[in-house]
Order: sequence, then C-alpha cells, then structure tokens
Amino acid sequence: MILLQIFSLLFGLFMIYVARIHLSKQHIQGFEFSGWASLWSLFIFLVVFPETVSGLAQTLRISRVFDLLTILALMVLTYLTFENRIFYKKLEKKLEKIIRKNALNEKK
Repeated sequence: MILLQIFSLLFGLFMIYVARIHLSKQHIQGFEFSGWASLWSLFIFLVVFPETVSGLAQTLRISRVFDLLTILALMVLTYLTFENRIFYKKLEKKLEKIIRKNALNEKK
C-alpha cells in the first residue's frame, strides 16, 4: 500500500469517526449518519481496492484511478457547495422575516 493510500484510509476512518461524534451529539440523524458512513466506507473500499474501478477509468480514457476519484470528488464538492449556498440563502430569508416581525411587534 502506498503512502497516499494509507493517508486516504486514515482520513476515511477519521471522517466516519467525526460523523459518529455528530450523531452522538444529535447534530445529525441516524439516517444521515448511515449515508455518511456508507459514503466513507465506499471511499475506503475504493482506496484499498482501486482496481475495482479501473475498467471505468479506462472507458472514460482516464489514465489513473486516482484521477477519476479526484474528478468525482471535485464534482461532488461543487454540488455540495451549491446546495449549501442555497440552504444558506433560504435560512437568511427566514431569519430576516423573523427579525422584521419582532421589530414591528416591539414598536407597538
């Protein structure tokens, strides 16, 4: 196992641990934890056995499996960043409505 695989394996295990901590603090639900644990378990599996997706990498004409995983990770991060921004904007609008309503009630 090369150094990058060992580092990636440790990172995947650490992320499962972080998800478990947030589950115990009730920051996330059990279903959400299952999703994150599954995602990181898949990540660990692909790190340990990269040859399982080498056929897909060759089909897409990507020279290394690591390149394929990097591309997929960047796509997922872009999507999550976009979703996070949309959620933030919705939350901001709700908070603004609550603040306006409280300000109007305090004037009376």
